[in-house]
Amino acid sequence: MAEFEVAEAPLRGAVNHPSLKDAAAAYLREQILTGKLTPGTKIDQDEISEALGMSRLPVREALIELAHESLIDAIPRRGAFVARLERVDIIDHYRIFGLVAGLAGSRAATSLTDDGLVRLRRVHESFVGATEPEDQAYWNHEFHKLINRAGGSRRLISVVALLSRSLPMRYFEFAPNWATMSASHHARILSALEARDAHEAQRLMEHHVTESGDLAVEILQEMGYWDRPNDRPVGSGEPGAA
Repeated sequence: MAEFEVAEAPLRGAVNHPSLKDAAAAYLREQILTGKLTPGTKIDQDEISEALGMSRLPVREALIELAHESLIDAIPRRGAFVARLERVDIIDHYRIFGLVAGLAGSRAATSLTDDGLVRLRRVHESFVGATEPEDQAYWNHEFHKLINRAGGSRRLISVVALLSRSLPMRYFEFAPNWATMSASHHARILSALEARDAHEAQRLMEHHVTESGDLAVEILQEMGYWDRPNDRPVGSGEPGAA
């Protein structure tokens, strides 16, 4: 239902220049989570480098990051292999994320200024009124960013950012009804924040993120992620990566 990053979102219409490592990580995440790279597949770093027009170094750095996200199994002297995510892996990720996002929501209920609440409502209204998927994603990002920044310490914000980078779905690409569901959740979260109800804001944010995890599992199930008969055991991939 949502993307929760707290880093600055790119301006709509502007050119975004992510680092080469981030670009490689984003590419590999998509390849893995859409099933183009199946569990057990050995990552050919030369092939990925050539496909992306970059050296092996940022690809190697991206693989290290994805290993921290449990999307890659790095085996010494054998290479990097696509890990297999189970349903519980995804559900647990979102539940943990929900606890952190809920804490930020709780704090935002008392730390958001009146001007901040006015801005948040305008962002919410822009999200509701958006019709293009990219615009919906942008305003959704802004909604969560404002809450996380208002309610998070530096440490909390960094944890939210870390968890958000490994979310398994860009929902606006895979679930046509995600924006409607998110708008409904956002409206209730906003009402709790405007009422300065920290407990309710925390509960609603945790629920919102948990529902996102359920949706991620549903989408991956529909994509056949857990129904592929040819998953190879780790270490059986073809040579080509170190």
